[in-house]
Amino acid sequence: MMSSQKILYLSQLKPRRSDWCIQVKAIHTWKQFNATFGESLEIIFADKKGHKIYATCRQNQLISLGSKCVIGEWKIIENMSVTAAKNSLRPTDHMYKISFIGQIKITNCEFVNEDMFLSLVEFKTIMSGNLNSSILIDVLGQAMDVGDLQTIQCQNGKERKKIDFTLRDINDQRIACCLWGKFDEMLETHIEEAQRGVVVCLIRFAKIGSFRGVLQISNAYDISQLLINPSIKEACDLKEAFKYDEAKCIVASNEDDNQVLKQDTTIVYQNQSWSEYEDKTIAEMVNSTQIEKCKVMCTVYDIDTDYGWYYFGCKVCNHRTFKVVKSRDTTTPTFWCEKCNKFVSNVSPKFKLHLMLKDDTGTTKFMLLDTIASKIAMEKAKKILNGSLEEIDDSELLPQPIKDIVGKTFKFGVAIENENIAYGVEIYKVLNVWSMNNLLMVGSQSDTVSALETTLTSGDVGSFLTDGEESSGVLKTPSSKRSQDDLDDLPDLTSTSKKICSKAIKIEKISEEELKNKNNN
Repeated sequence: MMSSQKILYLSQLKPRRSDWCIQVKAIHTWKQFNATFGESLEIIFADKKGHKIYATCRQNQLISLGSKCVIGEWKIIENMSVTAAKNSLRPTDHMYKISFIGQIKITNCEFVNEDMFLSLVEFKTIMSGNLNSSILIDVLGQAMDVGDLQTIQCQNGKERKKIDFTLRDINDQRIACCLWGKFDEMLETHIEEAQRGVVVCLIRFAKIGSFRGVLQISNAYDISQLLINPSIKEACDLKEAFKYDEAKCIVASNEDDNQVLKQDTTIVYQNQSWSEYEDKTIAEMVNSTQIEKCKVMCTVYDIDTDYGWYYFGCKVCNHRTFKVVKSRDTTTPTFWCEKCNKFVSNVSPKFKLHLMLKDDTGTTKFMLLDTIASKIAMEKAKKILNGSLEEIDDSELLPQPIKDIVGKTFKFGVAIENENIAYGVEIYKVLNVWSMNNLLMVGSQSDTVSALETTLTSGDVGSFLTDGEESSGVLKTPSSKRSQDDLDDLPDLTSTSKKICSKAIKIEKISEEELKNKNNN
């Protein structure tokens, strides 16, 4: 049914009158509570030009009018109050907002348009710092470096859950993100997928903020909207840009059994090789103030056994499980999976190593999960445990494949994440690793090979150990907690620790007469 009044676009609304007539679609709704007016329905309307405006339906009108504001449906709305929008957390850039009044009239209309009316903001625009942080925005990117779900104690004594991650756009620009409340749990279900492929997040009506000086995108309470892998062109383009090639893998030599062990597939993004990332020292990595990836060559001097070295993962969801005792008569161990929210018995041991590392600029800690840890241990956790489902009794007793890691040097592909910068977390997540043998074998890492050739031609490789070698200058004691004196004995990666190459002197044969003439001259 069409109204007899002239239909205006949202950009034409002014506070000077109330007999306006608009044709709009509800694109988002949520409820909130106000101590004065009670519960209300908050709505974001869009017209066919894509202009958007924020509207409020008070508690006394929820049944009669609120039920007519269905997301995705187009309506003709007549008679409304138009007032100035508040300056904090404005869902749209419209300077006014709509309030439902007693004389408002909402009717159906025949117009149909399935557009989401997105207003995506480019990352470079967000990072410029020129946007009004009071106005909420739409942002889309790939979810990367997704952290664990955390429970935070707020100042009012209440607990809130949050999850930190990084958003990357199609131009490889990156922004730190933090989601709270129901949104963190939505993203948590896609953590495993984010580690193995491309998970696209569309955050509508997101808030621009900062934490400890770092720019950050977060949700604005229930105003915001999170869509995972939305069926829109921008999301498809992003997935296509960063789809991975599983054809590449690292092959390493296992000298113990003279066999070639094919390791797990290494995910390599087609338009993003590790050769594009900067090589950093430990000091440079620790002092970095940007969310980024880098490569760090350093030596393992110890294993932090406080965290153990493995856990039991659910084979259904791959999340960590916890061993429980249901009955004294039961001999088969039972595990509780938080993700599946039930008892499970189908579990498998997975690596979770915390390495302590050193170069000539400092020390640090790296965390390696199952796939990456298997590459340097040259063994699967399942094989090491030989079918055992027992948890760690003495964390100091490490299996030989783990002990053998100590004293070796690797190049690590490291993620410097928001939690390292904003929260001072000292443990860095490893996304890839190369042993010294593999640096020569993997042709795609051209910059690494070049760097290694330079090192080898300039002198002794010192602490740059290969997988099957030991050096008298490297600590041979594999036990977990070493003294600082032992730590200081590790060879530094400096030019002063290398052997000086002797110069070769060319000797020519000459006759006695030629020698006599040469001496007289």
